[in-house]
Amino acid sequence: MRNVSIVIPNWNGYSLLPEFFPSVLAAAKHYEEQYSSDIEIIVVDDASTDGSPQWLKDNYGQEPLLKIVEQEHNLGFLPTVNNGFATARYEIVYLLNNDVKVSIDCIAPLVRHFDDEDVFAVSSKAFRLTLDLDGGGKPGRFERGFWRVFENYDIFPTRMPKQTEKLYSFFASGAYAAFDAAKFSRLGGLCSLFAPIYWDDVDICYRAWKRGWTVLYEPASVVYHLSSATMGKKEHQRRVKVVSERNRLIMTWINLHNRLWLTSHIAWLTIKLVGAAFSLNYVYWKSFLQAAACIPDIRRLRRRERLLGRRSDREISAIFERVIASPWVRVMLNIKDYPSFVEMREQLEREDALANSGDKSFGQHGG
Repeated sequence: MRNVSIVIPNWNGYSLLPEFFPSVLAAAKHYEEQYSSDIEIIVVDDASTDGSPQWLKDNYGQEPLLKIVEQEHNLGFLPTVNNGFATARYEIVYLLNNDVKVSIDCIAPLVRHFDDEDVFAVSSKAFRLTLDLDGGGKPGRFERGFWRVFENYDIFPTRMPKQTEKLYSFFASGAYAAFDAAKFSRLGGLCSLFAPIYWDDVDICYRAWKRGWTVLYEPASVVYHLSSATMGKKEHQRRVKVVSERNRLIMTWINLHNRLWLTSHIAWLTIKLVGAAFSLNYVYWKSFLQAAACIPDIRRLRRRERLLGRRSDREISAIFERVIASPWVRVMLNIKDYPSFVEMREQLEREDALANSGDKSFGQHGG
């Protein structure tokens, strides 16, 4: 098995690290022992003020697997992640948030996929700590001028074809996914236009799809994410929405190259802006104006991606149309749909077990 670097960006994670870091260390040691592979854990601290780097030194400073990188100044999430990738020694980088608890055997199922030289990233299956679904496979679809990317899908294993099927994902979550470090570098890392957060992982994965690479979902790699299910004060929620909508526009303007679809996007964007003006939705207009301020950089990046692209928007869409149409796939429009998916999966497994039992019985007694 290949050598792996685990990168964890950290900022003021003193309240999180004692709960989540031990599971990462245990999984790393398990992978090292089971597969005789080298592994390292790099915690990149973004100038924390809560003493979390010192906590790591006091409790895990003697661990040979751990390397702590302390940034002198607070740079933000995206540069911190990029610095972690630049520091990593190994060809596969497993990127984890500091609020992710991992299962002990979560690493190997991801790493196996990188034997395929076309694989760019593989995402774990994530539950929230409440055991609700946090993230599965992402079946992107282009609709009403925009990519819809935040739905989830999972699979009915007993209904899958016997031959190995690739579980494609529109993007791999930056909170719990493994990446090919060389390809990540070739793409220039996470784009600074998406600072501070949101849509950066969608952007880099879509650019990878455009280059001819693939992004996968691996349900055998299970993690548990604290997540931002509760966003706090209303003012904070408003700021988050502005950033998210702004970055959705930036991602679209950089990467959407099909002329007909771009025309559709402009038409639907105009409708949304007019509707926002009539409803006094200043949030959407603020998002648009912030995105528009980045147009010089967007044009430069758009020219680069058009030049380097090997796969079209429609070709990518067709891949996910096939995923969605697969009879062994269940798309969930909302994570609240996950319990009903589990019930259906268990029912199908019981039916398949009965059918297989009947087949064996017939073979034994039917001559």
